[in-house]
Amino acid sequence: MPKTIWPFYEPVLMLNRAFNNQVPSNASFNSQLVAAGTTPESNAAFAFQFGASFANLTEEELSTKILGNLGVLPNAGLQTAVKNYLVEVGKANVGIVALQLGTILSGLENATGDQAAYSGAAIAWNIELAASYNYSANPANIWPSPIGPIGPSLPGVTVLLTSGDDAMSPAAAEAKFKTTAFSDTILARTAGFLSTADVIDGAAGIDTLRATLDAAAVVSPTLTSVENVFIKAGAGAQFSASGANGLMDLRIEAAAGPATFSGVNLATTVGIQNSGAGGTLTVKFAGASGPTDSANLLFADAAGHDEIIVADIETLNVYSAAGLVAETTTNQARITATHAEKITLSGSQALTTTVVAAKLSVIDASGLTAALDLALAGTSGVSISLNALAAHTVALGDGADKVLIAGLAGVAARDLDIRTATSLEASAIEVVGFVSGTDAIQLSSANPAAKAAPGSSELASIAASSSLLAAATLAATTAGANKAIAFRYGADTYILVNDGATALGENDSLVKLTGVAALADASWAVG
Repeated sequence: MPKTIWPFYEPVLMLNRAFNNQVPSNASFNSQLVAAGTTPESNAAFAFQFGASFANLTEEELSTKILGNLGVLPNAGLQTAVKNYLVEVGKANVGIVALQLGTILSGLENATGDQAAYSGAAIAWNIELAASYNYSANPANIWPSPIGPIGPSLPGVTVLLTSGDDAMSPAAAEAKFKTTAFSDTILARTAGFLSTADVIDGAAGIDTLRATLDAAAVVSPTLTSVENVFIKAGAGAQFSASGANGLMDLRIEAAAGPATFSGVNLATTVGIQNSGAGGTLTVKFAGASGPTDSANLLFADAAGHDEIIVADIETLNVYSAAGLVAETTTNQARITATHAEKITLSGSQALTTTVVAAKLSVIDASGLTAALDLALAGTSGVSISLNALAAHTVALGDGADKVLIAGLAGVAARDLDIRTATSLEASAIEVVGFVSGTDAIQLSSANPAAKAAPGSSELASIAASSSLLAAATLAATTAGANKAIAFRYGADTYILVNDGATALGENDSLVKLTGVAALADASWAVG
């Protein structure tokens, strides 16, 4: 079976398969795609971080794990060669090595000569990758796939932590502490039952730990093959992931006050879900050093006006998703990132956020398909990219900000609601705090558009219209097909981007520059 997935997806799928023999949930998959990027350099950086969580294994253990998950064992010669290669390049680079091996195997379906022996494994590997993509790309899959071939998730057992020092594993002496090869659930619903002394081996399957922490508790359990950890925290509680191996998804479900996650691997997605009353979560990532660290955050039904605080990370990938209980259609969370230079926002759930990041230069929200309500605080001179799939609202910061909006005026853009003046304004993309002559806005449409050149009398007629709907209607006919026109109505300036029809229609797009009385020609561009 020839490869059918796009190269953009391959690094994420290959790494998850090579190390875990499974693939992530849809939300984590999308977040990892953003982190992996689309260039060889960004792929390599992501692979390096992904492999870092397995650094506790020996070179021999790593070669056995990766080659076994690739389906090319038994092969003693190859296993020894990969082990020696890891010794030579350093096992810190095991993620890059795994990606190299997965890519090589994927291309051997029609191999000849000495490599013909890998043809069958290559076919099976590519089938597995295609099935993995179908799983992770499905928004209905809110949990990672089970270990092994893609199929129905097999439930495991529910294991209860006690007030003592618990040791859980498939080899536990007592049946009540035995985990299985399936998707087990480990519960510590009573505050204090999860402790630093607990040692939990989830074995195979997609295992989930759910725990409640006392106020001011400091907990650092030893976790092996526990993929998901969900925490309800008392005020001041701290959970350390420094003893966790294979943790993919770490979330806080509720907090009675400030809470902290520390020792978190950069390959682990950290999130706030179903948060209720809200709270402040401080995340401290392990291994963050240098100018190019990247981390993944997730909001899932964060309804309590939460705040997440992250330091020492230059690139943040933030995914906005629906929660498990779907209590809200909008995630509400403040992001404070003292070292962030770029923040990428993606996902399918509306997001309301204030970003506090003095070093921030880029916000890329082109991958967010729902409405964004964004406010910048403490920033100066930020480039913001949006799409025209929703009625976004952006409040700019200080300095010379640049707003880029793509996909305007076409069937793929959000429909312009032209039933009433009120509905029209509600469906516009709003930019607040825009300073003409300082800030800039760049617009692009499905069909290349150009600026219209209305005369002063035509602009005066538009401004004198009886309603915004009347003004936009007149602006559309004044501009003509595939043209953009800036006009004032009331105290604001609007830019209408017309589609291929002259008359105002639902496939046109409207941008509102709130409070802008006059727009300098040099402050906006279209094309």
